[in-house]
Amino acid sequence: MSDSADRQQISPTQLPPHQDQHQQDAGRSLKRIARSGGANLLGSGLSAIVGFALIVLISRRWDPETAGLFFAVSSIFLIAVAVSQLGVDQGLVRFLAWNTARNHTSVNRHLVRNGVTVSLCAATLLVVAAVVFSRPLAELLRGGPASEQTMGMVVVFAVALPVAAGYELMLAITRGFSHMGPTIFIERLVRPLVQLGAVLAAALNHADLLWLAVAWTGPYVVSLVCAAAAVAHIARKRPGILGKGARSTDRAARGEFWRFTIPRGLSRMALVALQRADIALVTILAGPAEAAIYTAVTRFLVLGQLANTAIQQVSEPQLARLLANANIAGTRRVAQKLTLWSVALTWPIHLTAFVFADVVLGTLFGPDYEEGSSALRILALAMLFSTAMGPVDTLLNMAGRSTQSLVNTTTALAFDVVGCLLLVPHWGIFGAATAWAGAICLRNIMCFFQVRKSVHVTPVSRAAVFMIFATTVIFLLLPVLGRILLPAQIPFQASILGISCLFYAGLLGVKRRMISPKT
Repeated sequence: MSDSADRQQISPTQLPPHQDQHQQDAGRSLKRIARSGGANLLGSGLSAIVGFALIVLISRRWDPETAGLFFAVSSIFLIAVAVSQLGVDQGLVRFLAWNTARNHTSVNRHLVRNGVTVSLCAATLLVVAAVVFSRPLAELLRGGPASEQTMGMVVVFAVALPVAAGYELMLAITRGFSHMGPTIFIERLVRPLVQLGAVLAAALNHADLLWLAVAWTGPYVVSLVCAAAAVAHIARKRPGILGKGARSTDRAARGEFWRFTIPRGLSRMALVALQRADIALVTILAGPAEAAIYTAVTRFLVLGQLANTAIQQVSEPQLARLLANANIAGTRRVAQKLTLWSVALTWPIHLTAFVFADVVLGTLFGPDYEEGSSALRILALAMLFSTAMGPVDTLLNMAGRSTQSLVNTTTALAFDVVGCLLLVPHWGIFGAATAWAGAICLRNIMCFFQVRKSVHVTPVSRAAVFMIFATTVIFLLLPVLGRILLPAQIPFQASILGISCLFYAGLLGVKRRMISPKT
């Protein structure tokens, strides 16, 4: 959908006069987000814990160089998955939600078939390229002659690529129909637990890199089968949801779909590269051992990021539906509540990471990993800033402004890559963290002002500002004071954090009406 068309649909001057209906619609959306988001958040919490346990397990069981190589290849794999999807997953979420809200479900089947086919073809091409160039890639990452195990690991990840891409597309289809259950159950529970079990078995059997890769990628096969079954179940339960339209209607819908999806696909590639490419760059510029430490630092932040992801995945179809109905007031209300929830959920995590960075890394990963504490602190600050800006990129995309999102993300990616190339040779992983932190802040600032100008929504509210102030006092000022006054032993440090959590629980109880989706 073009920007001019979106502007016509979501301009405040086009709002219908039924403001009460819009408020009720926003309230229903908040309740749906809260209901599904709560379950998704619980699943995300378990997924974050399991994912973090995987990093700890691999870091402790395999030597830093081996672990660094594995983390680099797995990061490249996740970038390749994003590349192969071409933004089809986001396009399906948006258009299936829009079509359902407008009762235009006759083109859904065609969009699903066309999008999935194109994505899987792209994944197949990437598999061929990865197999052909497995030796040069392994040599680049290793910084010298590549072993057969390293090349085999690259091939295993390549073969798993279409499976992972198909799996994520199936889950996107279910989310487009506002069914969060499959994502919560499969992505948050089934895949992480099976993956942890498989990697643990590999660790107990002293497996090499090749079998570690098989253990890590194998669960995607199980997850794909479960996700496909979920899509089939939704289609049987709601027969008209995947209707078949006329050929001329299908062509028009396909053009509109790809005009949105191609920029969104490029943006998604750049976003995943922004989140993962620095691990590969650190591997090349500073060595696999430094990459292992940097991976441990960045993955700790996933605990906070998954909370945002849980809220975002639930909110996307609801925001798309509100924008499709030109409900700007309702969109503003939902966006501000999402910002408040994100701050309440993630600021305690990131502030704790900032204050206790050295304790966390040294305790979980070992003394060698404590040198990453400065990098963890600067990334924690960047994540605090990002969360405070609200769901600005989601708003841009659900309003159809995927081109603006693409410009923002590619600009941030270029900033990150150039920053890594300039800083990593001199500052090591702290340089990589500085570059990534700057890129995160730059992208969010651009998104924030674009949302205000084009979507006419400001996601920050007085309630969110209050929560920012309260969490800063409870999880920054009090713990810093405690670390100054109390001994450095782990029990004393844990007691400081425990006291902060008790204060925070009391605050949430007192302010429960402010946080409630009914307000």
